[in-house]
Amino acid sequence: MIRRLSFLFLLAGLVLLAGCATGPTQIADNKAEAERQFALGDYQQAAQSFVALSQQADINQRTLLLLRASAAFARADNLYQARQILKSIQVNTRNPTQVLLSQLVESHIALMERRPGDVLLNLSSKPSPSIDPAYLADYHRVRADAYTVLGNRLETARELVRREKYLTDPILVEANQKAIWQALAMLSERALQQLRSDPPPDVLSGWMQLVQITKAYQLHPKSLNEAVSRWRQAYPNHPVQTELLTDLMSRRQEDIVTPNNIALLLPLSGKFAKAAEAVQDGVLAAYYSRTPKTAQTIQIYDTNNGEDILANYKRAVNDGAQFIIGPLDKARIEKLAENDDVSVPTLALNYVEREDVPINLFQFGLSPEEEAHQVAERTWLDGHVNAAVLVPIGPWGERVSKAFNTRWKEIGGRVVEQQPYNAARNDYSNPIRMLLNIDESRRRYRSIANLLKQDLKYTPRRRQDIDFIFLAAYPRQARQIRPQLKFYHASDLPVYATSHVFTGNLNPERDRDMDGLMFGDMPWVLTGNTSHRGLRNEIEPYISKAGNRLQRLYALGIDSYNIIAALSPLKKYPYQRYDGETGSLSLDARQRLQRQLTWVRFRSGRPISLDESVQ
Repeated sequence: MIRRLSFLFLLAGLVLLAGCATGPTQIADNKAEAERQFALGDYQQAAQSFVALSQQADINQRTLLLLRASAAFARADNLYQARQILKSIQVNTRNPTQVLLSQLVESHIALMERRPGDVLLNLSSKPSPSIDPAYLADYHRVRADAYTVLGNRLETARELVRREKYLTDPILVEANQKAIWQALAMLSERALQQLRSDPPPDVLSGWMQLVQITKAYQLHPKSLNEAVSRWRQAYPNHPVQTELLTDLMSRRQEDIVTPNNIALLLPLSGKFAKAAEAVQDGVLAAYYSRTPKTAQTIQIYDTNNGEDILANYKRAVNDGAQFIIGPLDKARIEKLAENDDVSVPTLALNYVEREDVPINLFQFGLSPEEEAHQVAERTWLDGHVNAAVLVPIGPWGERVSKAFNTRWKEIGGRVVEQQPYNAARNDYSNPIRMLLNIDESRRRYRSIANLLKQDLKYTPRRRQDIDFIFLAAYPRQARQIRPQLKFYHASDLPVYATSHVFTGNLNPERDRDMDGLMFGDMPWVLTGNTSHRGLRNEIEPYISKAGNRLQRLYALGIDSYNIIAALSPLKKYPYQRYDGETGSLSLDARQRLQRQLTWVRFRSGRPISLDESVQ
């Protein structure tokens, strides 16, 4: 009774917040507006609007409106209110609309609890086409969201294409088409071609081919224009908005940055010399592999020549540099970012924390902190909440753990335990036992045995409030830690790591001990284990010693050169991506290139795509 009263007070309060409406016409208009708020993501306002409308409607309409309010509360991350409303409703199982809306509520709740499998199970039956288009649009939208969580971008796009049939608002149509594009843009050009099975006029195939064309001719506007014209002939009735096609057709070669003189500012002597050499070799490999060869020069400057970065930068500009790659270390980038005179487009090869950077300064790097962020996001999407963190003692471990913990807590995760370990040792049993509370289990056993004064059969138990382990480690440590985790009864716990656990060179015998461990890495390193076929096959015989030894930095050099021409389109059209050797690249509002990694799992000592590793 108390719960029922509290629910009624809740409804009354929301009605007062949302205001009143009178008359069937106005109710219908307000219902349409509430559905629009819901579709645009204004969930809290939509929930209040639905509740207010329910107080003025007949009993059947009241049930439908409260079910929509429940769904809106769920998406506003107010799951308690969503469930309270759902419990208060008696759904008529003979009414297909009420049944669908109750399934949608359960599905929105499941989605917020990161149970995408339950969403697809709840919504496995196709609803009647006679149901309100707003509800059918939501049906396909929540299925699309579930496929996104599962990482199945093609099915995400398929559901969004189906959703668009039920959209009439131009703003919603535009947003839906951008979402289709963004989902398909996560697929490689090769994957888009291979997965496109239905001929014209199939709408999804049309989208796939259009995105593929844009990827293929991203830096060649004339060829892009011709390819889009041929596409329009093949798909004359495709629903793509005219503005998007006009945008593609209007691109000009002048928008593509092709500097004649490039300067490379790297610390080619001193502490970071080997890293700088690998980056330099990657830049030169990309330079010599390009076709056709145009008049372009690369001037290389050693930033450890005794002068500060501003003097080196000014010298490069005075020597005619039209684009600068570098510097590599954060201190020099920070000093450059403080200077208002960044006079030519500059791609720094690391990230700094400051928000205000010169308009000509772009940032690109292989930040372990950014990888830790992606581990947090991946594990959250995989449905985990409680993390245990195992990191090495020292500055690197502190940076990675801080980045992971910060992002993990931001998105709602909880770190239940963290232990440091000494990376110089081979035996990590002490920190692992502490991480898993094995010693506490043993103390309980000894206490009971002493109390009963007899020997007992005993198997140590690890703590049960851990969903997964985040491991920061290099290959030598990871090869030791993974078996020791199994020894201490944690073989069933998922273990996620950054790319640092993999050398980049296949060694199945040694890496077999890491079987089951999951990590994100770049296409360049995973060539041969994934479907990516980039530049590596072409230049494999010519990779330098530094490039073989420091593969990821070599790939950074390749992308640093190749991305120059793409920076302007990425800045102008932020929904687009560039498929690089270091990952799928996009440019954020702070002009930082963000990498989307490829996720793999060790199986039989080899990194296998997560999609393949579960088969």
